[in-house]
Amino acid sequence: MKPEGIPFILSAPSGTGKTTVCKILREKLSDIRFSISHTTRPARPDEADGKDYYFISMDEFKKKIGRGEFLEWANVHNNYYGTTFETINSFRQIGQDLLLDLDVQGVQSLRQLKFSGVFIFLLPPSIEELHQRLKKRGTEPDQMIMDRIDTGKKEMTQYLLYDYVVTNINLDETVANLVSIIRSERCRTHRYHPPTETP
Repeated sequence: MKPEGIPFILSAPSGTGKTTVCKILREKLSDIRFSISHTTRPARPDEADGKDYYFISMDEFKKKIGRGEFLEWANVHNNYYGTTFETINSFRQIGQDLLLDLDVQGVQSLRQLKFSGVFIFLLPPSIEELHQRLKKRGTEPDQMIMDRIDTGKKEMTQYLLYDYVVTNINLDETVANLVSIIRSERCRTHRYHPPTETP
């Protein structure tokens, strides 16, 4: 019997490097798929619709909420993000492992639903480093950066929601640690299904 695919949920404060880490993981692990979330925020210059996110209008997003299409959704800095049931179920049923990029609000929703997955929290080396990374982006005014830092501080207090915590000091080491977690989780005894004997 083929085991169900494992959802690996990765969260991090804004500016920690989560998007970069996810992209590298997708390159290194060809047997894991990336869950594409829906969002109402504008696409960044290096993002493509249907590859990084499904970029939709607020009106369309609210219609999906009303139809009960989202497993989880959250309002983060006045932008909505959500993961559909269809996305998760389509991969789990065929035994395909899935990487989900979710914020802390989304993880809180999944934990309340007793959602089965592996939850990983990515931390910045320090608040000072987080501030520098956000400024280096050059995409947001100072007040928005400070808002993101305040949100990040609150998110970091929720680390006990997660199964693993990884500090992103060095990108190569961070990716190596995450690859180790993924490979180890695949070998857990409760995921093993002994082959059935044919009569």
